[in-house]
Amino acid sequence: MDMKYRMVGKTGISVSAAGIETHQWSGMGGRYFSLGEVHSFVGHAAELGMNFIDTGECYRNHGAERLIGEAIRARRENWIIATKFGHENAGDKNVSCYSRESLEKQLHTSLQALGTAYVDLYQVHINTPEDGPHFLRSIDAVAAFLEDEKKNGRIRHAGICLGDNELFDERGELFEAAAEKIPFGAVQVAYNRLDRAAESRVIPLAKRLGLGIIVRAPLAKGYLSSRFRPEKDFDVARMKMAEKVKSDEVPTGMDLAEWAIGWCLRDGAVATVIPGCSAIGQLDSTAAAIERAGETNYA
Repeated sequence: MDMKYRMVGKTGISVSAAGIETHQWSGMGGRYFSLGEVHSFVGHAAELGMNFIDTGECYRNHGAERLIGEAIRARRENWIIATKFGHENAGDKNVSCYSRESLEKQLHTSLQALGTAYVDLYQVHINTPEDGPHFLRSIDAVAAFLEDEKKNGRIRHAGICLGDNELFDERGELFEAAAEKIPFGAVQVAYNRLDRAAESRVIPLAKRLGLGIIVRAPLAKGYLSSRFRPEKDFDVARMKMAEKVKSDEVPTGMDLAEWAIGWCLRDGAVATVIPGCSAIGQLDSTAAAIERAGETNYA
């Protein structure tokens, strides 16, 4: 398959138009993945031309990072690694921590887990309602920490990862405030045909600043997939929205998930999309979507 590559804003980093999102690997999706499975995912993704992998410090207390570190140990130079910071593990939950001491500890632990001397993209992780206020109170310390670690060579570029869209008005304001203090290279956001809140403030600001946009949840957590299997608490309204999109917008004979991934990439400011990965077939479907994206007309 013919993988496409895009620049991440002004960073100079070239990434595959699709990468891998890894929170499921550490058990956050309901089951733990073995190192052998992760080796298979990473190896197959590389064969398809993918070079971008996204993870986080609070995916089971650096658990996903450890799996990735083992899986890419012999081929670190072939991957662009993005991870996140802003939380420490406290028993069965993650708590916001932005003190200088905590930030240094988080980065050290991530580098050890990943088995690398540097992170290509280190993202402020705004994931819960409590994260935003804690981050803004510590923003000067965070900015100084990121600048120091870039000089030290342990971080190549800084980014920000915004959580789900329920609090998007608040997080749009947070992003604007943070971007005034920290020279981000990229912003990660949940964005898809059903969830377009990012279009109001975050994407326009990212474009004005020349930031790369990393799209998480391009399949709307499965609703934009023909393989979606409703659970007992599924959202009937979202299911109906997805069905309408499929009937009104998706070309006859085209896979819904492939169309949804291509839809996200119709905007050239989007550097990469990162669907979840729990099966080899998902990687193949994602790669097929990239190949067909340029041939499809998205209204």
